[in-house]
Amino acid sequence: MKLYIYLIVVMIGFSSCDNSYLDETPKGSITPLNFYKTSSDLDMATIALSLKINGAFNTSSGIATCYGADDFSVQRAGNKFNFSDFDTFNATSSNDRMTAWWNNFYATIKSANALIANYQNAVQASEVERNNTAGYAYFSRALSYFFLTRVWGAVPLPTESKVYTDLPNSQPTDVYALIVEDLKKAEIMLPAHWSGVRVQNGVDIYPTSGSAKALLANVYLTMAGWPLKQTDKYALAAAKAKEVIDNKGTWGYKLETNSADLFDIQNKYNHETVYGCYYNNNLPVFNFENGSMTGPNSYAPEDEGGWSDGYGEIAFYNKFPAGPRKDATYQKVYFLNGNPNTPGDYTQNLRKHPYFLKYRFDDSYNKTTHTAANWWGSMTVPVIRYAEVLLTYAEAKAMSSGPDVTAYAAINEVRTRAGLANLTSGLSPTDFKAAVVAERGWEFTGGEPAARWFDLIRTETVAKALIDRDPSEVPLINHPDDTNHTYYWAPIPNVK
Repeated sequence: MKLYIYLIVVMIGFSSCDNSYLDETPKGSITPLNFYKTSSDLDMATIALSLKINGAFNTSSGIATCYGADDFSVQRAGNKFNFSDFDTFNATSSNDRMTAWWNNFYATIKSANALIANYQNAVQASEVERNNTAGYAYFSRALSYFFLTRVWGAVPLPTESKVYTDLPNSQPTDVYALIVEDLKKAEIMLPAHWSGVRVQNGVDIYPTSGSAKALLANVYLTMAGWPLKQTDKYALAAAKAKEVIDNKGTWGYKLETNSADLFDIQNKYNHETVYGCYYNNNLPVFNFENGSMTGPNSYAPEDEGGWSDGYGEIAFYNKFPAGPRKDATYQKVYFLNGNPNTPGDYTQNLRKHPYFLKYRFDDSYNKTTHTAANWWGSMTVPVIRYAEVLLTYAEAKAMSSGPDVTAYAAINEVRTRAGLANLTSGLSPTDFKAAVVAERGWEFTGGEPAARWFDLIRTETVAKALIDRDPSEVPLINHPDDTNHTYYWAPIPNVK
């Protein structure tokens, strides 16, 4: 069965690590003509697709494209230069960190296109099975293009399962039109719940109709900002997010009681994760990627055997409100030179920066010694959280019809868990929006896909956020401009 699944992976375009990201030439003897027939065929095709989308989020490399925000920093030395190039606005088209993300998202799109083109041929499967499979494909394609256009702007837009050569870049307007179209299909075609092994500990590990609605709300919110500035989309974002909130019981969504519970390995299947990528070091089957590099060592200090792939910027850390959320986000005590008998604070570690704690609590992480036996992690990467749905609604509602009691209730639900007082009442829509954007920054910092970078881009505040950059950070090589949007988009990777 494993061999057959990997043959399917090859068939639908397993080439994410080479430069032929648009080459759809089938490999081997299995082809769409003799494969897409039964429900079992569809099942294996979705497994292959899940391996692709999980591959996009199984590494800290991709999030490097978001280091230009004010919450992330990294040393400019050794193998960290390609991380640092985004932190200092010096990235080039040959940056291998971003190229890995680009290739993984296009590998996902290739798989999704193949499924969309062929799912109706599975006449031996039920209509429900065919629709669920197609919904997963539409969701995965939309998610991939959403990340691609937010990072790179105008990108190639393949939508068919055939050979592509030298496709021109499509403008964001066209990319977002496809994203919305795909998600409208996905929210209808995906089930409210899956069954069998697609459910773990009562949690759906494939995207559901609720996942599609939540993603569509975020897409509408993004379309209301730069570069499209389609402000009519605020109302659509609010309506779609409210649909998820009002019907959260349908999918079982809720905020976890404690911020730290979100990142406890014992709670990797939780009801705040609206859509996540799941990993397992010891079980590379079904939709589990064989471990994620966003694991215990990625954001750990070198003093404790970590890789220091990134750490918190000092100015952002100092502005971060104290409370249980900050305690769950950042490491507080450091073992200097790896010695538990010489604890200190972040000013005493090698890099003299606060490190993120979120992804340290893996199955191999020892909380007493701050060490991890495995390089690869089993933590869930929460691509969409219910907290994001609440904050999307709060901002979109305020900007479409004013910050009413429901908008305040949404943001205050997140603030209450963080140990903060309710947001000041009577704010203008603009001030309320600023408060929500700040809240999102605190809630999702530390390598989550709901990166602060994307909020700074859509609100045209990249340069503004860097005004109080701490002098101890690596100096900027180039400087973004919020008026001309300089350095807002990453350079297109040098792939063919």
